[in-house]
Amino acid sequence: MPVYLFTFHAYCSWMPDRRRGFVRREKGILPANEYLADRYRERAQADEIKFDAQFGWAMIDETAAFCEQSQWRLYEAVVVASHVHVLVSWKSEERADEVAMRIKQRQGRAMSLANNREGPWFSRGKSRKRVRDRQHFEHLMRKYLPQHGNVRYTLRNT
Repeated sequence: MPVYLFTFHAYCSWMPDRRRGFVRREKGILPANEYLADRYRERAQADEIKFDAQFGWAMIDETAAFCEQSQWRLYEAVVVASHVHVLVSWKSEERADEVAMRIKQRQGRAMSLANNREGPWFSRGKSRKRVRDRQHFEHLMRKYLPQHGNVRYTLRNT
């Protein structure tokens, strides 16, 4: 049974001018770049999105309901202003990318309903990290994810 940590970033929240740098697909973490950030903002379809507690709970509630409906196990969901983490497992043959896409779509739907308007709510893509073993899982549950979190859902008895 695969266990994955998915991360979805809020729209325009991790721009290239971030002080700590930014991530570029297939290039990794790069230093801050004001020029590139300006170009991204020129092409943006909307203003930067910041998740607050109300919208965080809308996403978490939808994620928990969707995981239950799909017979997936949601261990943890954490929402901060700039991103959402979801730690989930499933027994079906579905690929990780498909599971992530479906969760992200449902979270976007929840955001649209909560805001009474369409997005965009998220940046393109996602981060997908397979949990290697029980030690990695425990690290995520006890250290990494608890450090995040304005809004947090935790499955008890994991």
